[in-house]
Amino acid sequence: MLKILRGIGFEKWAFALCVLLCAVSMYAIAGSRYVLIYIPVFIAFAGLLLGYFLLNKQNLLKLLFFMIPLSVGVTAIGEAEIQTPTEPMIGLLMILLVATASGFAGLRKDMWSTAINRLLLFEIIWLVVCSMTSQLNLVSFKYTFIRICYAGVFFFLALQWMRHEKKPEKFYQLYILGMIFPIIVTLIKHAALEFSPRTAYHMPKPFYNDHTVFGACLAFVIPFVAVYAFAKKEEGAGRLKKYGYAVALVALLIVEFLSFSRAAWLSLGAALGLYLLVRLRANGRVFLMLLMLAGGTVYLAGDFIMDNLTTTEAVSSKGDVEQHFKSITNIETDASNKERINRWKCAIRMGEDKPVFGYGPRTYKYYYGQFQTRENMTHTSTFSGTKGHAHSDYLAFFAESGWIGLLLHIALFVAVVMKGLNVLRRKLDVKQRNIALAALLGFFTYFIHGIFNGFMEEEKMASLVFFSMAVIVYIDEQTRNTDASWKTQSLQGL
Repeated sequence: MLKILRGIGFEKWAFALCVLLCAVSMYAIAGSRYVLIYIPVFIAFAGLLLGYFLLNKQNLLKLLFFMIPLSVGVTAIGEAEIQTPTEPMIGLLMILLVATASGFAGLRKDMWSTAINRLLLFEIIWLVVCSMTSQLNLVSFKYTFIRICYAGVFFFLALQWMRHEKKPEKFYQLYILGMIFPIIVTLIKHAALEFSPRTAYHMPKPFYNDHTVFGACLAFVIPFVAVYAFAKKEEGAGRLKKYGYAVALVALLIVEFLSFSRAAWLSLGAALGLYLLVRLRANGRVFLMLLMLAGGTVYLAGDFIMDNLTTTEAVSSKGDVEQHFKSITNIETDASNKERINRWKCAIRMGEDKPVFGYGPRTYKYYYGQFQTRENMTHTSTFSGTKGHAHSDYLAFFAESGWIGLLLHIALFVAVVMKGLNVLRRKLDVKQRNIALAALLGFFTYFIHGIFNGFMEEEKMASLVFFSMAVIVYIDEQTRNTDASWKTQSLQGL
């Protein structure tokens, strides 16, 4: 019976069904018929459950990456929001990871295999501990559970898939393909308003919550496209494919510019700086020393930097592109920057108030209001503090999980960049070098972006971050033995 079902081209029918369900969802959203969305969700979930037994979790994982940019938030119960159809898919894949013998055996083995894996596991364990001591246990445990699912699916399960399929670039390609429709919709809506920076905030909806997460995700995938557009051609790859990446790169850069996300622009500039380190064959220790030097310089020259930041008069709300870009350095009169600094100071005060366990994962938005001071508040602030995130992934960890959580998070991210730089110093073939470089540069955009925003609670960003970490671990595994044998041969040649 199973052979007969496999023979009817289930993959094609499943893909057609997903396209149809997506179209129904878009129609329902456009007409505010949100009840209509529940029907496709249940059909999709049942179809995916059946699809696993007909296909396998590897194919389901590929489908998930394609659907992530297309997912939309739907209010389910009360104020709870579910991303459809991807969150049910993530839940199903997590169940299959821990419930299947091969998946669980691989998970248990991978937990301790590298420093990155161990740091990720320690971070999750600490989030569980902080959820127990949280001021809002239910909120914290829900966020921690989501974080576990993201790490399980996008890191551990993806790592297993790469060992089996050996084509990590497929996931980036599927994600970018999934972004095509949201990009087109965003451009059409934005063009109707003459691409004004003032209107950029709402343009990526309903696929992305605002222009900052949209810009951050674009910045993450741009290095992948750039690497494949300019890097050496892989064996068997046609010239047309290379030209296709070049065209896609130009298009993505234009869309990135029109996202008017200043943090995304800065992160791409930082990724270019890291690429220069790669070209200079710098190792992880060099990066760590430069990072410590930069941190020390900012600390010692803090007053001088602040004086210069208060002399800029450009503001982002003028609707002028040049003003929007220059406003990055204006912390005196630009409302967006001042509000961001207000949130940062609130996060620091929260972390200092509970330095060991913090207030609990995902609780910042419920408590930061009481840590505001009048001199730091702006016209966009609220006395009750109902505006959400700390506008910094790192400071949010400090406020919500204390010094230990912050240091674990920084150590994890630094370890990924160091490992990526060390891997790229090895003797790699063209395919390995391309994907390792793309993963490292993409990850580094969020390494920098996390200073100004925090999107790890969103699957659209978490999928890219965790998967890129898995790619670096995978290439490290694949090249470790090859690198050792190459060094032995080189020494024998001497």
